[in-house]
Amino acid sequence: MALPELEDLRLFLIVVDHGSIAAAARADGIPKPSLSRRMANLETAVGEKLFDRGANRLSLTPRGDELNARLRPAMQNVAQALSELDDWHSDYTGHLSMHVPASLLQMGVRQTISSFLEAHPMTRFDLTLSNRPVERLDTDTHLALVIGGLPDSDLIAARVGQTRRILVASPEYIDTHCEITHPDQLSDHVVIAPGPHIPLSLKHEDSKNWTQSFEPQFAIDDVRDVTHEAIAGRGVAISTALAAAGELAKGRLIQLLHDWQEQPMPISILYRDNRLQSRLERDFVKVLRAELNRSLTDHL
Repeated sequence: MALPELEDLRLFLIVVDHGSIAAAARADGIPKPSLSRRMANLETAVGEKLFDRGANRLSLTPRGDELNARLRPAMQNVAQALSELDDWHSDYTGHLSMHVPASLLQMGVRQTISSFLEAHPMTRFDLTLSNRPVERLDTDTHLALVIGGLPDSDLIAARVGQTRRILVASPEYIDTHCEITHPDQLSDHVVIAPGPHIPLSLKHEDSKNWTQSFEPQFAIDDVRDVTHEAIAGRGVAISTALAAAGELAKGRLIQLLHDWQEQPMPISILYRDNRLQSRLERDFVKVLRAELNRSLTDHL
């Protein structure tokens, strides 16, 4: 059987909808003889009659009725796909409001936004930098990046990476203070942490567990500032592998208690159900997910 032409299939549905060749030709703006010829070509390609031609109106044969039932949803999908493809040729407009932990800004977020703005100058981004936990998205907030536990809500959470908390100190601090070989010895040191009431739950490589909640002597909201205080030699910092990676590589920080580790913390993008998103939100989330998956791969 020869394959029917897509245009003949489209015209077939128009003929079915209008009940006659003449009415369908007027509706589509095609000459009636041309439409009759196309329907004849379609029947030849299918190998069976599709219409019973009465005096005033066409009716479908069983084969025509089957073709109509199978073809109509498929053609609707084609029309939808073409409509969406056309959307890609029109530029994005509008703005996105995001909640981002400050420590993640340099890990792909800033670069993604800058590239997106350059490609789509009619868009606008509003960023709130905060390390406070996100419980929900405000009406004016479109998406958020979260490190660690996720809120119990109907938001979509797309995991893009992970990190873990680690204990670090500068080489100078380590040289001038007593050695730390067990978490209990943290009480002998100035501990700098990203916030008060910090619980630590460490697991030794031989499966021993150590859990304690304590008040750090120096609490700073931003883990980047915590890390900088450690570089300055002011104490032992509870940082993250993500925030400390560059300084560890340069030798400005040393990780402590290698054989005691916390479980990894997921890094996720929170956003609303796709059905509630604009095309700008939906497509930016795709771009951001791809960039963060790439940039966060090596930070554990």
